[in-house]
Amino acid sequence: MFHTLLQVNPIEGFFFGSGKSMVVGGVAVIIIVGLGLWMWRMEKRIQRLDETATRQTNSSNESAEA
Repeated sequence: MFHTLLQVNPIEGFFFGSGKSMVVGGVAVIIIVGLGLWMWRMEKRIQRLDETATRQTNSSNESAEA
C-alpha cells in the first residue's frame, strides 16, 4: 500500500522517500503540543483573574452595605 502511495505522485514519492515527512510530522506535533500548553496556561490565568475579580466584587459589595 505504501508503494502505491509513492507511485501516485513523484513529489509525494520524493517527500516520503527522503524522510521529510517525519520532519514535517514532528514539527506539526511540536506546534500542536505548544498550542495545547499555551491554552492550558491561559485557562489557569483566566481562572485566577476571575477569582480575583469575584473576590474584589464581593468585598466591595460588603463594604457598601455596611
